[in-house]
Amino acid sequence: MDTNLFEENTDILRQKAGMWIDKRLVLLTAAQFAAKQKQVDGEAFTALSTKIKKSGSIFSPLRTIHFPMAGLLMAQEGNEDENIAALHQKYEVLRSAGFSASQYTYIAAFLLHPATQPERMKDIYKEMRRYHAFLTSHEDYPAAALMANRSESVTELVDASEQYYRFFNKNGFWKGNDLQFLANMLVMNGLYDERLAEAVLQVRQELETNGLKVKGMHYPSLGIIALSGNKEEYAQTARELRNSPAIKWSKDMAIILAAIFASQAMIESSAGLTAAVQAMIQAQQAIIAASTASTVASSSSSG
Repeated sequence: MDTNLFEENTDILRQKAGMWIDKRLVLLTAAQFAAKQKQVDGEAFTALSTKIKKSGSIFSPLRTIHFPMAGLLMAQEGNEDENIAALHQKYEVLRSAGFSASQYTYIAAFLLHPATQPERMKDIYKEMRRYHAFLTSHEDYPAAALMANRSESVTELVDASEQYYRFFNKNGFWKGNDLQFLANMLVMNGLYDERLAEAVLQVRQELETNGLKVKGMHYPSLGIIALSGNKEEYAQTARELRNSPAIKWSKDMAIILAAIFASQAMIESSAGLTAAVQAMIQAQQAIIAASTASTVASSSSSG
C-alpha cells in the first residue's frame, strides 16, 4: 500500500470537493484510485462528477452520490456520456419494475448485468423480506441485483444468506443492515460456506488483536478481507491508515479503506477471479459510498 499516494489523492480531492462533500466520501474515492496505483486527475474527476450531478433533475437521488459515483464510472471503459445515459436507463427499468427512488436504486442500476431480469431481482428482494420484513429496505437493492445473476434458485440464495446472518449473530455480530449486507455479499460468491464464515471471524479477531475496534459499519469490509486470504496484511494496512494524518478525524474509516486495497489486490493477483467477485467488490465500495452519503444527508437534515 502506498500511503503517500493515498494522502496525495486525498489532498487533490479535498481541494476539488469543497466544503459540501463529506470527508468520508473523499477518503473512499482517494483510496479507490490509490489502490490502483493511480494519482487522481482532479480536473477530469471534477468534470465527470459535475456532469453526473447535472444529468438528473434537482430532486434526483443521484445528486447525493455523484462524487463517489464519478470514481466508479471513471473506472469503466467507454464514453462517459454513454455510460451516464446507460446508468439512467437501467435506473428507469428498475423504477418501472416497482423499485423505489433512492441512491441505492442507482447503485443497483450501476451493478445490474444486462442479462439480469428485474423480475428475478424483485423476487429475491421479496424473499429477503420473508426473513427480515422490517430490516429489508431499499438498501438491499444492490445485493439483490448481484444475487440475481447467480444460477441458484431464489430460495437457495436467500436461505444461504440467512445461514450466514444467523451464524454471525450467534458469534457476536449485531443484527441490522450491516450484518444483512455482509451475509448477502458472501452469497454473491456462492452458497453457504462454513470455512468462509469462520474466516470472517478470524479477520475480526486479527483486527481487534491489532487494536482496531470493529463496528457494524465494518462488517462488509470483513467479508472482503476474508476473501482475500491475507488478514494479517490488511490488518496492518488498517493500522497504517489509522495513523495517517489524512484520516485524523475519520479513524473509523481505516478498516473500510483497507478493504478497498484488499479488493484491488484480489483483482490484480487472480487471473481467475470471477466476474461475480469483482461485482461484489464494486458493490461493497458503492454501498459504502451510498451509506455514507445517506448518513451525511440525514445529519444535514437533522441539523
